[in-house]
Amino acid sequence: MATRKNTPWSNEEVQTFLCLVAEERIQRELDGATRNEKVYQEISELLSTHGYNRTFQQCREKLKKLKSDYRAVKDHNGRSGSNRKSWKWYEQMDGIYGHRPASNGREGGLDSATSLLESLMEDGRRKRKREQEHLTVLREMQTSDVEQLELNRAQRERHLQMALDDAAHARELEAALRREEMATMSSFNQAFLGTLSQLVQALNRRDAVPPPLD
Repeated sequence: MATRKNTPWSNEEVQTFLCLVAEERIQRELDGATRNEKVYQEISELLSTHGYNRTFQQCREKLKKLKSDYRAVKDHNGRSGSNRKSWKWYEQMDGIYGHRPASNGREGGLDSATSLLESLMEDGRRKRKREQEHLTVLREMQTSDVEQLELNRAQRERHLQMALDDAAHARELEAALRREEMATMSSFNQAFLGTLSQLVQALNRRDAVPPPLD
């Protein structure tokens, strides 16, 4: 059978693959091997006895992908509470890796490093999301402050205009009062001068009458 480099894994093939990987001897060898190419080569050969032709690289990448999906589902369900995810290979993967130490050998070290990297990436995404939310709040606050400043400026301009209008009205009223006062004073002066003129004329007439003869 030809090597199926680009052929998707069937459910039966994955099932067989996980059964082989789950063997305790295979797990010990994966945990203890610093170079696990021989272990995956053995898994590849075992698969071929079941009619599936995969290279050791394909076996290694497939297990890596399954572990990544398993950790993602397990982490999500551990955080989400009621909003749980389901995955068809979860029970088998949990049976293999659910109770195994995360730090055994090279495989465990890779799992821990990958898990740590994913955790850091998730923390980074949450941090960027919080920063974006903070920036949004700051922009909204800045917009609100600008609007308030504009409102205050408009109010001050209205108050100033009202004060100017009041001052102009007061000046006009004062000018009208002065004109009225001047008119009253002028009328009084004219009346006074008229009365004084009449008094002078009366005195002049009296002085002009000759004294009676004895």
